[in-house]
Amino acid sequence: MLYNTDAVVVKTVRYGEHSAIVTLLTPSGLVSAMAKGALKPQSRLAAGTRLCAEGTYFLYQGHGMGDIRQVQLTASRRRLHEDIEAAAYAAYFCDLALVSTPERPHAPTAMYNQFSAVLAALELRDQTPPDLLARVYEAKICSWLGASPDWERCIRCSQPLVPPIAYHMTEGGLVCGVCRRDMDRTAEFVVPERTGRLLSVFTEVDVRRLGRIQVSPPTRRALDTILSHQLREFAGLHGRARDVLDQIVQSLRFDL
Repeated sequence: MLYNTDAVVVKTVRYGEHSAIVTLLTPSGLVSAMAKGALKPQSRLAAGTRLCAEGTYFLYQGHGMGDIRQVQLTASRRRLHEDIEAAAYAAYFCDLALVSTPERPHAPTAMYNQFSAVLAALELRDQTPPDLLARVYEAKICSWLGASPDWERCIRCSQPLVPPIAYHMTEGGLVCGVCRRDMDRTAEFVVPERTGRLLSVFTEVDVRRLGRIQVSPPTRRALDTILSHQLREFAGLHGRARDVLDQIVQSLRFDL
């Protein structure tokens, strides 16, 4: 069977001397396919097998793994390979997509649309800083995987949050000032009042309509810690890409 699909490359692994196994994120989920001869210098498939490349992929599916016959690129995403920080974030986003997206045809279209939009925003870098793009994408993944509470209500009493607000690492949500009185304080940390609202917005907003976001350093740190913990402890995602990303970003700041 020969078919075509829109897709973004989220993983490429060398196979033999000149070929590669490519994992594509499509509007209906992940699919892996062989790209024969793609690693040859003059291959017509070379550009379409690079990480974050996006376009229409023509695949032949026989018995076992299919193979890519042709690619019509709509975005090569070269900028994401030319800047160290952008490349680190792009690799992190691809890793998140790999570990969170179901195989084709079981994924909602939103997983493809929002991933594509995050990469496009990362490449432009004209409005939303990379770290906040990461928080937006992480918040969406938590929601898709059922690891996202109502961020604007207390995880204990389900009422609107009353300051001082804290994130409870065991409960996996924000706790209001009233409920905090009867809870284990060693498993919580106080967060800025705006944190819950931002988490809710990040979960719901279409990345394609994401405007300029102003977030204070304390709130950024809170968002980072909360979403990292939610992904690891409540969504079950333990990829190493986040650790690598943090090391690269930290080293770049140190160099400055």
